[in-house]
Amino acid sequence: MADLQGKKLKQVIDPTLAKAFTHPLRGHIWVTLFERGVVSPTEIANELDLDVSDVSYHFRGLKMRRLIEVVRTVPRRGFDEHFYEPIAPAFEFDDAEWMELPVGIREGFSGEMVRQIIEQLTAAVGSGSFDKRSRHLSQSWLMVDERGWKELMRTMQRTLYRVEAIKQRCAERREVSGERGIPVSVPMAAFETPVD
Repeated sequence: MADLQGKKLKQVIDPTLAKAFTHPLRGHIWVTLFERGVVSPTEIANELDLDVSDVSYHFRGLKMRRLIEVVRTVPRRGFDEHFYEPIAPAFEFDDAEWMELPVGIREGFSGEMVRQIIEQLTAAVGSGSFDKRSRHLSQSWLMVDERGWKELMRTMQRTLYRVEAIKQRCAERREVSGERGIPVSVPMAAFETPVD
């Protein structure tokens, strides 16, 4: 095997994240936290019919890597139930980083993200939470040139930055007020459609 020490290797994802998700349950926990906002190991263990100590072990692994944090503790009979929320962004690549990934990896990430978005939309509509509040749902079809494509991608990126800024301001206010958060999913997509 070749000696790779000292060589700069391309990373598919941040090494911290790669180590954090060596077990599939950790990925499940992290995605669930982003979907719901706050979750305890007991809740995940009950949903998956697993031992709480096994699930707690994986929560501790994510906490150790500073991907989640304890936001409250509730005393139960004989133990404290810890509730966590995510403190790191979901997988995010800028355009240049994204295009450097091999096509197969990009397709895998895209397919998984689309699957999760469809699941979330279906669950929200089915539970009634989708139309519980004012909400936005739209779809636009455009015919653009190359310059228009680049302009559209910049607009999507700026929108994402604004969404992230709102997320940060809310986190700061909630830390002071103690207000319970409203879990929100903001899927955004702009993609080239297949030509018949």
